[in-house]
Amino acid sequence: MRLGDRAAEGYALLLGTAFLLAAPFFAQGGGYTRMSGFKAAAYAALTLPFLLTAWGRPRLSGFFRAPERPLAAAWLLFCLLSALASPWRRTAFLGGSRREGFLHLALYGLSFLLLSLRRPGRKPLLAAFSSGLLLMELISLLQLRGFDPLGLYPPGMGWADANVRYAGAYLGTVGNAGQTGAVLTAAAALFFLLILEEGGRKWLLLPLLLLTAWILAETELTAPLLALGVTALLSLLLCSTLKKLCAWVCASSLLASALLHRFLSPAAGFFLAALALGAWLLLRRGPGERPVRLWSLCLAGSLLCLALLFVLTYRGWYASLLDAGALLRGRLEDGMGGGRVYIWKQVLSAARERLLLGTGPDTLALRELSPYSYFSREAGRTVTLSIDAAHNELLQTLACCGLPAALCHLGLFLCAGLRFFLGRGGRRACAGGALAYAVQAMFGISMCASAPVFWVLLALSIPEGGDPAVQV
Repeated sequence: MRLGDRAAEGYALLLGTAFLLAAPFFAQGGGYTRMSGFKAAAYAALTLPFLLTAWGRPRLSGFFRAPERPLAAAWLLFCLLSALASPWRRTAFLGGSRREGFLHLALYGLSFLLLSLRRPGRKPLLAAFSSGLLLMELISLLQLRGFDPLGLYPPGMGWADANVRYAGAYLGTVGNAGQTGAVLTAAAALFFLLILEEGGRKWLLLPLLLLTAWILAETELTAPLLALGVTALLSLLLCSTLKKLCAWVCASSLLASALLHRFLSPAAGFFLAALALGAWLLLRRGPGERPVRLWSLCLAGSLLCLALLFVLTYRGWYASLLDAGALLRGRLEDGMGGGRVYIWKQVLSAARERLLLGTGPDTLALRELSPYSYFSREAGRTVTLSIDAAHNELLQTLACCGLPAALCHLGLFLCAGLRFFLGRGGRRACAGGALAYAVQAMFGISMCASAPVFWVLLALSIPEGGDPAVQV
């Protein structure tokens, strides 16, 4: 293995372990106030040596055969032009409240390009990432049960005080609960697809997959759960044999049983667990490799119809499902999605003012948009939140870096989806993880605590030399 390939493997391994788990332990007044700056510095400290080490003689012959590479290069170019033309040039380069100035965006893009041109071994990366994720999830479970092993929360507070006694929600070693959800949903999609695509020893990932889904359900993070559900449903369309279909039913039933046990009733969870057991027994008997694509389409369509019916008739307490039902009936209100509709309107209005190059990376907080106010029943008062993020990565890119950069960003998300449909084996699983991240990114915030997961998985989904068999 070449030096550059070893550097790529070591870099991805450190991102999945040391960077994922590192946190400013026991910071005075709560660790979250220092988390974003700490993660930004740690990411730069890991990425810069990799760029210096892996740059020598990369394989450039297939650079343009994978469309993700020229798209990433164009995205970087437009972000640079935006930073140079910014009225707040210092913030645009060094970063503002989200620590995602052009210098960090350059680290994303350059590390992606070099990783996609190198051939790191996938097996050690999977073992390291799953181990690091397990440790983070164990810490998250302690936090959800009221403990604070990292000193993450303000004094005397914990997870239960999120959005009541302190603004926001903190969880895990990532810091922000939304960022933690982005990492977890990409990991869950990756594990789910590895089980379906490769089987065998990959079934050992099933307990970790269930634990990940359980934590997402406990935190009630809607966007990651939606992303995981979409990825699982699309995976059904890729099941081309009865054996794979049985494996899908087994894995997805276990996954859904954990979620339904949390949201509906234990009986629904136990029913799906029994369905998973039946599918596993059928799988053990070796049902063969007969094509069943029509069955897959029918099952996917039936599940989608049931999901739409459930959302339309839902009258419970879960706000996101109520919002989805109202949206399906044609109602669009500013308070939907925790105020996201209001925020998106404000960001779109601001983006029109400088449509070509925006105002520079991570400068949205300086635009002085009208804040979002709502009455919190839990806190018993009106809460006013300033808008420093679009809560949609594409809108954030549009407002900060301009329309050309946003189109390149969208192209990268679409490439992840196409790699997911056209790839095979482990590379399809990596693309599925990147796709799950992209879906939740439509409602989330990009920060360097979680964004590297997307760039690494997208890089690992590209075949060596841009294999024509899986060209986008």
